[in-house]
Amino acid sequence: MSQGAKQPLIGVITCHKPQGLYQVQTVNEFYLNVIADFGAAPIILPHQLQGESLHAVLSQLDGVLLTGSHSNVEPRLYGATHDEPRLDPGRDQLAFAIVAYAKQHGLPVLGICRGFQEMNVALGGSLHHKVYQLGGCVEHREPESDDFALKYAEQHSLKLEPFSWLGQWLDSDSIMVNSLHNQGVNRLAEGLVVEAKAEDGLVEAYRLQDHPFFYAVQWHPEWQASAKPVSQAIFSHFVAAAAAHAS
Repeated sequence: MSQGAKQPLIGVITCHKPQGLYQVQTVNEFYLNVIADFGAAPIILPHQLQGESLHAVLSQLDGVLLTGSHSNVEPRLYGATHDEPRLDPGRDQLAFAIVAYAKQHGLPVLGICRGFQEMNVALGGSLHHKVYQLGGCVEHREPESDDFALKYAEQHSLKLEPFSWLGQWLDSDSIMVNSLHNQGVNRLAEGLVVEAKAEDGLVEAYRLQDHPFFYAVQWHPEWQASAKPVSQAIFSHFVAAAAAHAS
């Protein structure tokens, strides 16, 4: 960022989590730290932002990060009828409104894990309920460990599509990623362009065609991002897009 340039402001969505007798909204500090580490300022977005107040806030931001979460998108939002044990309707509502605004106004947005899934659903796509029950799939589920080095360890490879942004950023046609998800893309929404697929064919990264930066990944690049080339590429280009929007 050049001297005197405005520091990009990036909104970060919250997740609802009961805590004892209280209902709280939280953001994992991994996400706040990575935004700051790459030169932007994180702004926390609570679920109570709606309608004109949400648009007023988004008009002052230069990007939005839709984070991962242990909750899942409401199945009925993509035409499914199964039950999910961990839902977050406030986040669904806010995320869908952010996606609609970002698409209309060219606001840069990056989705990670749940964010990846909800961006697809918000645009009309659908999800697989349990990827691990599909035949021929690699293991996508979160490793059962309290050791973050094991939990976020690289777990499987991705094939980068020809002419993908990520392939161009890295000058590569394949990468290794971590994997901490049960659900995945079933039907990709119209207008979304595949960036990367897992060995089993599951879509793991996409972007919105003809948008300055509407990008989403199924894995978790926020973990030790400054030390990992794939994460560096994603977040540096996201913040650069936010800086361009700011100027």
